[in-house]
Amino acid sequence: MLLIGVTAGCSSDQAAPARPGVLPPGTAVLSIDGKDVGKTYSVRCESIDWMTRIHTDLHASGVSAMVSNANKLKAEFVRLQDLDGFTGSYEHALQGEAAVTMTGPTYHITGAALGFNHAQPTRLKAETFSIAVSC
Repeated sequence: MLLIGVTAGCSSDQAAPARPGVLPPGTAVLSIDGKDVGKTYSVRCESIDWMTRIHTDLHASGVSAMVSNANKLKAEFVRLQDLDGFTGSYEHALQGEAAVTMTGPTYHITGAALGFNHAQPTRLKAETFSIAVSC
């Protein structure tokens, strides 16, 4: 009887700490031009063959992206909708630049998008972005 009590006393209800760079499933963290614009739990991911489409909603803002893993991870497009007043896009081989890495199930997409900011709506500009999203 004493042995059971000692064994039960050693168990822990604490979850293992998350690995750095890994988000819980269904979570996205967004930033534009180095400024954190928020975290959302409204994430949808669809995978077909080697392509994964990612969509996030953050109030009236959001991100749509397509990532390919055919040969290596590559962003096909990233579309930013009103992130801190900026709306723009990266399009593979057309405009902007982007890189994709993964830590566990979390995609990290960084780069620069071309578009427009509410502060200067007639001036095309490049803004850097960072998206961490776990499907």
